[in-house]
Formats: sequence, C-alpha cells, structure tokens
Amino acid sequence: MMNLKDYYRKKNNFFTIRLTILIGFITGIFILNFFLEQKNSKIKFDELALTDSNNKFIEIENGKDVHCSDLSDLNKCLDSYKNTGEKKPVILWLGNSQLHVINEQQPGDEFSSSILHRKLYKLKKYALTFSQPNANLQEHYLLFAYLLNKFPVETLVLPVFFDDMREEVIRQNIKIILEKPQTMKIIKNSFTAKNLISIKNKKNFFHSQSDKEKKNFQNNFENFLNRKLADIWPVWNEREYLRRKFLSSLYFLRNTIFNIKPTTTRKMIKGNYLKNIKAYEDILNLAQISGVDVLVYIPPIRNDVKIPYLLSEYFNFKKEIQKIAYKYESNFTSLESIIPPESWGYKASTNLKKAKELDFMHFKDKGHKLIAEALYIEIKNVLKK
Repeated sequence: MMNLKDYYRKKNNFFTIRLTILIGFITGIFILNFFLEQKNSKIKFDELALTDSNNKFIEIENGKDVHCSDLSDLNKCLDSYKNTGEKKPVILWLGNSQLHVINEQQPGDEFSSSILHRKLYKLKKYALTFSQPNANLQEHYLLFAYLLNKFPVETLVLPVFFDDMREEVIRQNIKIILEKPQTMKIIKNSFTAKNLISIKNKKNFFHSQSDKEKKNFQNNFENFLNRKLADIWPVWNEREYLRRKFLSSLYFLRNTIFNIKPTTTRKMIKGNYLKNIKAYEDILNLAQISGVDVLVYIPPIRNDVKIPYLLSEYFNFKKEIQKIAYKYESNFTSLESIIPPESWGYKASTNLKKAKELDFMHFKDKGHKLIAEALYIEIKNVLKK
C-alpha cells in the first residue's frame, strides 16, 4: 500500500513532467516565431560561407547576360547570345563562387567574367561564364555536356579547386540534365553518368510513388491534415523554411563548438575526391572527342598565411591534375599566386563569435582584373595553336 510520502512524491513528479513539457513547448513556439521574424533573407546552404562582406552578382556586359548559374537562368545567357546574331565561337568558363563574388565590393567594381568577355569580344570570341557556389567537377561535367548542345563551344576554361574535390552533391538545377535525352546520348557511357544514374535509380526505387499510391487514403489524408493545420497555424506552412533555418544555426553552432575557422586544415575526402577525378577525366575526354580546346588552371589561393590543406595532399592534387590534363592533350597553367595578399580581404564570421575571418576563396576588384588578364593571355595562346 502506497504511503503518504510516496503519494506526494509521485504527484510532484507528475506535475514536474507536465511543467517541463509545457516549458519546452513554449520555448519551441518562441524559437519558431523568432526564426520566422528573420525570414527576410532566404537561406541557401551552398552559400552559407558567403557573408556580408562577400557580394554576389551575375554579370551583364553591354546589355548582354554573359554570366549565368545553371539551367535555372540559362535562357538569359542563351537569348543574349542569339540576339547578337553574330554566332561567334564561345569561350566557356566554368567555376564556383570565386567567379561571381567580389570581396568587400565597392561601387564601380567589375567581375572577371565581364572583363574577359569584353577583351575576347574584340578577338571575335564570345566569353560565357557559368558558376555555382562549391561547384564540383561532376556538376561541371553535366553542365558542359548540356551546353555543348546549346552553344558553339570552341574553348573550355576549367578551374580545378582542391576545396571542391570534397563536394559530391549535385544540385537540382543541374541534376535535371540526367533527364535530357540529347545530352545523355553523348555521356551515357561515361563513369560519371553511369554512377549518377545508378544513384538516381536507387532513390527512385525506394522513394517514388505510383499513380495508385498517390491517390491512396493515407496520402490524401496527410494532404488534408496538412492543409487544415496550415489554416489553424500558419507556421505549419513554413516547415521547410524553419528546417533550413535550424540547420543553418547548427552550422554556426558546430563551427563555434569545434572552433572551425577558414584556417582550419581540411583533409581530403577520398571517395568524393575519386568521383571528381573521374568526372575531370570525363570532361577532358568529352572535350577531346567534341573538338573543344581546354585550358585547365589551378585557381588563385591566398599565400600570405598557411593554406587550410595538408600540404602533401595539395601538392599531389596539383601534380595529378596537371598529369591528367596533358594525358588528354589539354592546356594547363597555375594561377595560384597571381593575387597579392592585399587583394584578398576578410569575410564576416561563420561562427557565433562574430569576429571577421580570413577569406581563402574570394578576392577584391583588383583580383578580378588580374585573373581576367591572366586568362586572356592564356586563352590567346590556346587560340594560336
């Protein structure tokens, strides 16, 4: 038989549990509302490292869109090219955010894509740039293959970033190329295409729904429930935004707890590296059989401080990239040291400490001028061959 002391202890525990749940619920509502109040800026996970001091811009030169991102804005660049009516040979430049970000941007600053376009236009060539944050070589391969059917590509300019050899995610606006029959016809036998199609098929097998399943009771009931909950509580419609906001907060929290900074040494991820090396070879092979000249370059990196890589891995990477370029009779150069230290600058914090951090990827206006001039000289040498 329960004595009085045990009864009150059990009763107190019951109220403590209820109070804890209530406090947790109220705290959760407060956090959700706080996140929603910050909704004036959309979160892009592939651009979390781009902060207030890094300004992104897609370049327009003389009324022409000469710098796009992926299939989402391809038509702008395609229309601009067609509207010239000149059918100039295209110099296609692929890259990452280094091409569409200016560190500590000032009025009148220019991007390298615009400068290079203007220089090559005088040589009766049409420079066209496509770049995505953290772009990996698998994405470049798909995009290059697709653009071959859209533009008369004469020369491909391809930077190979050691940092992006860690990446393997294919963003949706490039992944849809896997559903383009004309492009898949020319790449279906490549390692990269086979691998990505295999992954895609596995996901479809486990996650796709037939028309019958889409009409079943459970699915209809869930849709009905979601609509009703959204009517009662508007926050329900913001689930995806809140998920992204929460994950971005975790990103900053992780960097703070583990003291992760731009200077922190990042080791190679072997599996991702090998996939990107295969994609690199697929790009050069496709260019070779398509009669497209290639200029491969190791991109600029700031050299006034220790770079955030294992030096042995970085050295071997450069050696391998050069060796493969020559294997496919491509042109190769290194632009690692062309940007002086004063042209790099800083970026806002990627942790909760709010202190500015060194930027190893993006440079100021002068850096864009220097890389455009260096590539202009290299491209002229390629065109003479």
